[in-house]
Amino acid sequence: MVRIVVDSGCDLSAEARQAITGIELISVPLTLTVDGYDYLDDNALDVSAYLKHAESSALGPTTAAPSPHLYLDAYASDGSVFVVTLSSKLSASFESACLAARLRADQFMGALTHVFDSLSSSVGETLIAMKIADLVRNKLTDEDLVTQVEHFITNMNTFFILDNFDTAVRTGRMSRVAATMAEFLHIKPICAGVEGEMKVVGKARNYQKAVKQLIKMMKDRTDDFSERILAISHVEAEQKALATQAEILAEIPFKDSFITSTGGLCSTYASRGGIILAF
Repeated sequence: MVRIVVDSGCDLSAEARQAITGIELISVPLTLTVDGYDYLDDNALDVSAYLKHAESSALGPTTAAPSPHLYLDAYASDGSVFVVTLSSKLSASFESACLAARLRADQFMGALTHVFDSLSSSVGETLIAMKIADLVRNKLTDEDLVTQVEHFITNMNTFFILDNFDTAVRTGRMSRVAATMAEFLHIKPICAGVEGEMKVVGKARNYQKAVKQLIKMMKDRTDDFSERILAISHVEAEQKALATQAEILAEIPFKDSFITSTGGLCSTYASRGGIILAF
């Protein structure tokens, strides 16, 4: 049986889980550490309590990728395994997953384990997992599936609008100069995934203007949204996510759309109030 494995950077909505119904789906957790205390980023994590601890910490949170052995446990199947990880530019999760794939090749001769570098995070990973599930149901060969998913990843877009930049700066995801200027001028930077890294691609004076600028950027990326899904995740900002979704859908005819909350990993980096979207 085909198995899809993701890391906990993948924020799975109820809609996404329903879309993957009938295919084994396993999430491998990262570890989040605050003041020496380890949180496992799994379904049992109380994200709100974790965020409060992270926000009150003088040192702030750190994160650790899953070990290869955690991945190897998730691969325990004699069928094809397709893996989706956080961008290799953002986490060592991809490297661990690849090492585990090589170890699995020694255990199950001939069984495919293919690791996809999402070049993204959060709902970007989610859309990739949904694409894999769709192609599996359409009975594509493993080779054709890999080709189509790699093409999907290349053409996928991920954007971020953040309210707080402390963790992004501490971990090198955003420069201190850019964050300081944004806070001093009350600017909302619009960030995008560029070759797997988070880059500032636009600036606006408030969130409403940022969304309008974002919509223009989205339209510039493609002129055909008829087969695309708009996926939005948020860090304890459901009403903002709903308003953002409504404003985008009023101007862009996506095939479908869903909203989900972020898990521990993406809440760490996007911080409270952050919005992530992919299509």
